[in-house]
Amino acid sequence: MTEPTIIRASALTVYPDCPRRAAARLFRKEIEAAGFSLRSPPRGVGAAVGTAVHNAARLVLDDLAHRGELPPVARAVDVGCNTLTDELGRGEILFDETTINRSEAFHQVAAMTGAYHRVIAPQVRPILVEEKLEADITPDLRLTGTPDIVAREPGMIRDTKSGSRKHPGTHAPQIGAYSLLARTANLEIEAAAVDYLQRVRSGKPQPDPVSKPVPIAPAETAATNIIRHIEGDLRTFREGDPARRILPGDPWSFVANPASILCSPKYCPAFGTQFCREGDPAKEST
Repeated sequence: MTEPTIIRASALTVYPDCPRRAAARLFRKEIEAAGFSLRSPPRGVGAAVGTAVHNAARLVLDDLAHRGELPPVARAVDVGCNTLTDELGRGEILFDETTINRSEAFHQVAAMTGAYHRVIAPQVRPILVEEKLEADITPDLRLTGTPDIVAREPGMIRDTKSGSRKHPGTHAPQIGAYSLLARTANLEIEAAAVDYLQRVRSGKPQPDPVSKPVPIAPAETAATNIIRHIEGDLRTFREGDPARRILPGDPWSFVANPASILCSPKYCPAFGTQFCREGDPAKEST
């Protein structure tokens, strides 16, 4: 029996910005099997730092869940820095103006972990920590997600985000998907929040994390609608849509958005390939 195609909850936030870019990440194997070659953009240092801080936070929350007390912050920082070492060793990393080199990345992981340990962790009473949840959407499509925390507050999902901006963007569709998945696991969710850690240059003080409430009902509505769009787009890619003059395997099964700020070879595995030339200036001369 063929395994279901996976839709990750984290993809729901970015899918509306450019479905074709998102599809190139979500359904890469299927798109390549259809005869398209996709690029492999370098990983950004922000993602590496974020993964390191996530792992440090997970240690903190695991101790809270199983022992009822916070571990020493130095232990959490060690976990974060070891994770960052692994992340930086996984291939090319694209540094940016906020994190210009490896030394700065390690400083940021330590500072952000310390801020999470000091501000967020004491507020949380975790039930589940990064436990994978999944549910079948159709017989061949499965939604999966791993919320950072399901906590007793009561019935609250908390997800940790990081970035160089001062404020978190909207992550409502992802949170809504987590809430829907939690319900399938018989966990009643009443509230949700994104805990945001800003990544700043090492010469600046580390800001305290910001907790942004996410209303559950509209988040679930957003998640449900985006999931249905993804389901329909993927079906069109597989079967075509004569009413729109789309044949099976047509890239226009997934709408492209060349106006997206992420439409560049830096961020998009489809950019400049036969799967998507919409944002490529070379398209006009060919």
